[in-house]
Amino acid sequence: MRCIRAILLSTTILLSGLITAQPDSAEPRLELRDVLSSSTSVPGMGDDVPGVNLVNEGNGRLLFGDSAAYASLDLVDTAWQKLRSSKDSILPGTGVHWLRFRLLPDSSLKDRTILLGLGGNEKMEIFLNGSPMVSSNAGADHGQATKSDPTPYLIPFAFRCDGQPELIAIRLENTDGKAARVFAHACSLHAADMAFRNQREMTQFGVFIGINVIILLLALVIWSFERRERQWVHLALLSFVSALDIFCDLTGNMGLLDPKGFASRIVDAVQLILVPWPMYLLIMTLGTLHGNVGRLRRKWHTISIITASVVCVIFAGGILYYGLDFRSGRSGINFTLEDPNIAAVIAVIFLSLLLAVVMIWFIIEVIRLGIKLMRTPGYARWVGAGALASSVLAFILKTLGSVDLLGPGFSSLLETLGEYCAGIGVPVSVAVFLAIRTSHQGRLVARQRDDLDLEVKERTAELSAEKERSDELLLNILPAEVAEELRSTGASKARHFDQVSVLFTDFKGFTGMAAQLGADALLQELNACFEAFDAIITRHGIEKIKTIGDAYMCASGLHRPHISSPVAIIRAALEMQSFMAARKKELDARNRPAFEMRVGIHTGPVVAGIVGVKKFQYDIWGDTVNTASRMESSGEVGQVNISGATYELVKDEPAFTFTPRGRIEVKGKGEMDMYFVSRSFSEG
Repeated sequence: MRCIRAILLSTTILLSGLITAQPDSAEPRLELRDVLSSSTSVPGMGDDVPGVNLVNEGNGRLLFGDSAAYASLDLVDTAWQKLRSSKDSILPGTGVHWLRFRLLPDSSLKDRTILLGLGGNEKMEIFLNGSPMVSSNAGADHGQATKSDPTPYLIPFAFRCDGQPELIAIRLENTDGKAARVFAHACSLHAADMAFRNQREMTQFGVFIGINVIILLLALVIWSFERRERQWVHLALLSFVSALDIFCDLTGNMGLLDPKGFASRIVDAVQLILVPWPMYLLIMTLGTLHGNVGRLRRKWHTISIITASVVCVIFAGGILYYGLDFRSGRSGINFTLEDPNIAAVIAVIFLSLLLAVVMIWFIIEVIRLGIKLMRTPGYARWVGAGALASSVLAFILKTLGSVDLLGPGFSSLLETLGEYCAGIGVPVSVAVFLAIRTSHQGRLVARQRDDLDLEVKERTAELSAEKERSDELLLNILPAEVAEELRSTGASKARHFDQVSVLFTDFKGFTGMAAQLGADALLQELNACFEAFDAIITRHGIEKIKTIGDAYMCASGLHRPHISSPVAIIRAALEMQSFMAARKKELDARNRPAFEMRVGIHTGPVVAGIVGVKKFQYDIWGDTVNTASRMESSGEVGQVNISGATYELVKDEPAFTFTPRGRIEVKGKGEMDMYFVSRSFSEG
């Protein structure tokens, strides 16, 4: 952003069109600030070199002739020809020409080394206050060399600075009048560190270009992901125009191109066309970020940029085709027009005034939007701060630096800071904005990620709990092996088992007790008994099959025969009877009816599997199941009745005592051997 230069351009073009001559002064004053802060053209070094031009500052005079007295400080030279333009109708012939420049050095220049810049290949002698400083002998063909390839000279010296006028006199030998005038206009004064200052400014411009290019790339990348955010397009264009403007400054004014070549004039024309665009694009960026620019104001912005662009294009055309030139000087930008006429001067004044009005209004808009954006909550306020820094703060720093109130060193620092504010105020503020925005979004994403992780953990815990509940429910319905098969494959195949002990229980007089207890009490008592049975068979590794009314059915030897066996199911049956006996004793003590139970067990082959699709259950089938049911119905209350097949498997078990019942008729089976089993005395 070079908004200060844009205002200077428009206003100085206007003032230069009005001012055609400077008043003569016998003692033009020269201060250190002029040498440090002003800029001039130096052959071979560019059009924007820190220093002052002697024709502009030194009341330059030219005379054709030769005399040793022409070097004297006391010589009155008011009759000599004044040097104001490189074109003059009076062109003395080839011979000796004298140039005299009168100055009144300020005390700030005392004891400071000054460089006298001379651009040419002339045979010359240089005098300071009548005393010779240096002489140069050139070849006989110096005239052609002066026109095409001038050689710059930098001669160090120091002024007396005693409050009296001082004189720089130059004797040119074998030079025609035109070459003398060209030589005179290349004479300049510079600070001793001119090369350093010039190099520093070029380095600064390189930094400004690099930063703007980085912001350009960042804006384009962000815009590629956020196509609806128009401020990134405006910011990319702003960075591009700013970088191009500074590049034009480097290649044109800083001497990277031939200052007299057509390429340099093209660069000057492009730079002039770019003058209003950085301000306009900054306004667009601020307005988009603020989001509160009315339609009418946007319309005036568009009209203004079109108007300013047309004016700049006209001036650019004048640079390329009509002899307009903009050269750096002490007062900013000096405007010259070859072969001027009244109409052209009036047109330049009008267009310059129009451009100045537009640029001043743009500055006001930048300040207005920048202040509004700074007062807006959020990290976009940084861009508003950068806009104010690039315009207001840069102007203040440059102004303070130019008045030289705190010494030349500090003033130079202020001007440098002003340059940095103008060049990188907006890009740096945008970088800060992006950094804060990225950090904020990073924290937001991190917080969302943490919230999501917490939610995932909560949901995972809930799912785990639900899974545990569903697994528990499934295991209440199915054996573990069947449940796992069902989870893995979605189905379970029926299986045949060769030896399974099946147990049936039944309560005696259940129907009669139901009438005595009532539904709730009956269900409560039945549930208490079956819960006790569930706990008993679980301890012995027996699989519960189902309950049918008041009947309880379980089996031993399904899926895990090495754990469950006929011995285990007999032990479980005996514990069930013990529980029922203790339960009856307890209820009798409270004068409440109690259940009495028969238990039957038979061992043999069965088929096991899942029945149905809805409300499915695990079940077993086969003659073994029917026979076990007959063992229960053929038994007696308080006893555990087992079949002969089961007896053959456990008869050698010392923990049991068996009471043979002989062969008993079984419905549908004929006669079958049966045994009552009880604990042995040692098991007691």
